[in-house]
Amino acid sequence: MPPKVNVDMYGRVNVAAKSSVEFEYLIGMVPSDVVLFDAGTEDMAESGVTILPRHYSIFVGTKDGEIQLKPYEYDPHRIVVTTYKGVIISIDSIG
Repeated sequence: MPPKVNVDMYGRVNVAAKSSVEFEYLIGMVPSDVVLFDAGTEDMAESGVTILPRHYSIFVGTKDGEIQLKPYEYDPHRIVVTTYKGVIISIDSIG
């Protein structure tokens, strides 16, 4: 489904982005086990492999308590996560 596009009273376009609550199913998974949409196949989806929605990617923002350098550019499809011993323990933000 395409994102909803709203126009505010000043004529600016606001796109309703997904929230971090929608990605809670990633908690407890290893980031390398999650497949990007472009790399996924129907066979993978049928076998139960976790495939991210189109354009989304995972960025490890905090790894074992150590903050990682985040790219400067804003990406509304970047899922920032915290990992401990290689396992996702929280979804920090989207973007």
